[in-house]
Amino acid sequence: MKITPTNSLVGAYVEDVDLSTPIESDAIDELVSAWHKWGVLFFRNQNLNDEQQVAAASIFGDPVPYDFAPTTEGSEIVHKIDNEDGKPKGGSSNWHTDATWLKEPPRGSMLQAIKLPSSGGDTLFASMSAAFDSLSPATQNFVDGLTALHHGGSKLNAANRIAKKVPEDAVSHPVVRTHPVTGRKCIFVNRLFTQGINELNAQENEALLPMLCDLTLRPELQFRFNWEEGDIAVWDNRSVQHYATADYSEARVMHRVVLAGDPVE
Repeated sequence: MKITPTNSLVGAYVEDVDLSTPIESDAIDELVSAWHKWGVLFFRNQNLNDEQQVAAASIFGDPVPYDFAPTTEGSEIVHKIDNEDGKPKGGSSNWHTDATWLKEPPRGSMLQAIKLPSSGGDTLFASMSAAFDSLSPATQNFVDGLTALHHGGSKLNAANRIAKKVPEDAVSHPVVRTHPVTGRKCIFVNRLFTQGINELNAQENEALLPMLCDLTLRPELQFRFNWEEGDIAVWDNRSVQHYATADYSEARVMHRVVLAGDPVE
């Protein structure tokens, strides 16, 4: 197995691994360690069926149902992100961390490219630990210890109705979370789900929250992944944000497995 970091502060490619077959324990330890270090791992040309994708995702955590998206025909765990009409849907074309409106947002996600447009449809990833490190010590000290309110908004309410679930109440999380394994500080606010910083007034929020959310826009914190059908990306939702580009007009179908969350501390 060969693990090669990208030319960025986030992401690494994994070669000479077949995720459709059982992985030895030493290799699992190496994969998980690299995942924590680089935030997202990329595996080319895997072409997994539902059962194999769930098994591969379990290397990194516990796969769980995700009630807010339709599942594939063969699984209650694998869900389908279906843009068959060539029109990107939802809020994925915004920098975000998945489902921060949950009390324990997903630990991570594993995404597989099933059907791709002839061009476009890349996914960008940004390191939120590097984002925190980029702040001045004075700003780090100020934001560490603040909390922010998260809610899924109207799209979540619609998904709740489809899933016949009671809408989630807004939840508060630290603005800066500590990764439970690496101990690194990570910015944990985003434009898609974060409503405001609890300890600040409206004027202060207008100044600080956009600045923190827009740290993802710095190119040196990003890596852009160009998909090929059968590719796998698995990201650490605790330390990485992502952005799906809406620059295509042909079908794009992805299969995703979500991993059970951790307390945000």
